Amino acid sequence: VGLDGKDGPEYLSNAHNPVPSLWLTDARKRTLVTCMYMSVCTILGCLLRIALAQLFGEGCKNPGSIGWLAAGEPLCITDIGRVTREGGVIFADLPANLLGSFIMGMMQTCAVLGLPKNMPIPWMRASSSFQKWDILHLAIRTGFCGSLTTFSSWNSEMVIMIYGVGNNRRTQIGLALFGYLIGVETALGSFVFGKSIAIWIYNRVNPSLHEEAVASRAKEARGMHINRNLPDFERRYLPQLGMDMEYYDPDVLELLERWRATTAECRLITSDDLASLIDVETKVLVHGEPVSDDAREKAERLGWDVKALEAWVIGKKVNATDDILAGDEKPLYEQMRVAVPIFAVAIGLLIFGIAVCNDDTAVSITYRTMWYSCLLAPLGSILRWKLSAFNGKLTLRDSWTWIPAGTLAANLIACIISITMIAVELVLHSSDSEWVQLTLLAIKIGIAGSLSTVSTFISEVHGLMKSTDSQYSGRKGYKYILLTLLICCSVCTAIYGWIVYVIGDGGNYQEY
Repeated sequence: VGLDGKDGPEYLSNAHNPVPSLWLTDARKRTLVTCMYMSVCTILGCLLRIALAQLFGEGCKNPGSIGWLAAGEPLCITDIGRVTREGGVIFADLPANLLGSFIMGMMQTCAVLGLPKNMPIPWMRASSSFQKWDILHLAIRTGFCGSLTTFSSWNSEMVIMIYGVGNNRRTQIGLALFGYLIGVETALGSFVFGKSIAIWIYNRVNPSLHEEAVASRAKEARGMHINRNLPDFERRYLPQLGMDMEYYDPDVLELLERWRATTAECRLITSDDLASLIDVETKVLVHGEPVSDDAREKAERLGWDVKALEAWVIGKKVNATDDILAGDEKPLYEQMRVAVPIFAVAIGLLIFGIAVCNDDTAVSITYRTMWYSCLLAPLGSILRWKLSAFNGKLTLRDSWTWIPAGTLAANLIACIISITMIAVELVLHSSDSEWVQLTLLAIKIGIAGSLSTVSTFISEVHGLMKSTDSQYSGRKGYKYILLTLLICCSVCTAIYGWIVYVIGDGGNYQEY
């Protein structure tokens, strides 16, 4: 997000023209709006995660404690279910992780899915206005999906199993390791399934783009590169996909043909000049920027007709399907006067829920914990969003730059917070302060649960597995899985043991 270039007021304050804020620039307004929408989506994701955990497991573990979340017939598939053994590889938040990973798969961009036109939402029409709502796209992916899934809760349950659960306190390290395997495999399968559903819907709501995808794959199989960032007409005309296209004046189209003819050999993926060609076409056709002197000199040396390309941009007809130029008007949802009330209502409802659920009954305590956790959840997701800026920035060694360091840090910090809250709750089990217990739970479920993420983690794993940077690039996905699981498990195992068995007297506590 760029600034508008204004360092200060352009006019003096008067009754009609107030001085613009020096601090609240357009960039900062956009950041605030993003945080507000991300907070709302985080609240919804956290709320759904808690509801699924209650519905699929808590209704069997603690009957009568979940009120209107209870099903007519409890779906006892997570946590202890109907079995007598305590602990289990089917952990409480597995359904939420599966659903969140599936939605994240559906929210992948067309570029990630390898589809012709680089749209942010593949399962909607190209002409849909929602395609331009980039703030909501980010809020859904990072806020909703990231908070619906949780790595910290999953890791904490496995760590507790390693130490032993139940009255006999026997370790279940074998089952814990299997629980990690089940968690990764099922989430990865859900993510891939979501991507497949997105492609299936894309082919039906965008038939012309589906036709283009088939033609593009045929060209790519013959070694032709397709620049998916170009506008529709040029993206189809330059590689000669053979599709029906809109009409342009022959004299104007001749300009584009001259450019295509002089660059045809450089469109092959084996061409050493392909990167330069992509750079020139992206600048001129996508961003409407002039070609740099160095790029122009190289293009002319290679025989490319740059003047014809520039003349084409000037001379072609502007029509409704031309996606080079976009309106500058800010969508209504991005305006502060819309975002602030939505955010305020969401926070207000949570505070009201905490205040209303003030009884000492099991149902009231359940819902009070739920609202309190959701109130704290945005702190975790916004921190995770900021940490994502460090992905690919691990420069201690050049060979480590592929590691999504920001996501790894977010999951590790969240796991530490989660296991610490669980251990402290065990040590303070005899505490008479209800709000201390409630706050510990809210921090674990809300902040740690939303700071950690399985959906983004699995998306990154799948991307690394599909990487073609080198012969062994696909192995990086498996390395990333092992790195994350080993670090989080070992660190949290040490922390839990230190707090419960060194600071406290672990042998005297009932199982969490």
